[in-house]
Amino acid sequence: MINSMIMAVTFGEWISTWYHIVAMVLIVIGIAMYILAKRLAIVIKKNDKLESNDKLITTFRVIALVIFVIGIILFCLPPKGFE
Repeated sequence: MINSMIMAVTFGEWISTWYHIVAMVLIVIGIAMYILAKRLAIVIKKNDKLESNDKLITTFRVIALVIFVIGIILFCLPPKGFE
């Protein structure tokens, strides 16, 4: 009820828009990629010993944060933003 007063749509209508679904997927991918950045770098370099400031880890984390921010921006769009 309070959702429909604030946004003029119900939660079901809000969550069922395509860009909110894409936003949630991007947010999850960004978080997972950030958490798994070190493991991905180990697999790509085929080396068990990596420094904490390795460039590949930093690159994965920056890409993950960009994906996360794009997801947050899409998530904050109003329900009738692209329609």
